[in-house]
Amino acid sequence: MAICDGCLVIHRDGEIAYCSEELEGKRCAGYDEPHLAGVMACRITLRVVRCAHCDEVLGRRLAEAPDLIPDVLCSTDN
Repeated sequence: MAICDGCLVIHRDGEIAYCSEELEGKRCAGYDEPHLAGVMACRITLRVVRCAHCDEVLGRRLAEAPDLIPDVLCSTDN
């Protein structure tokens, strides 16, 4: 079983936001794996409001793995 060193951050509506390891440019072992730093609630409560932390993680994902993202989502306008 894999274990992640990071902290899993979850929006208050229950949606997984990101793993703290991704903010440091590292890979998460998987959102479904145990996270040694625990679980934390994201302060963004209304999902109509953009989350800067999620935007940062998404930007890293787009840069590191563009082949995994559909072309319609590969835009700086999103």
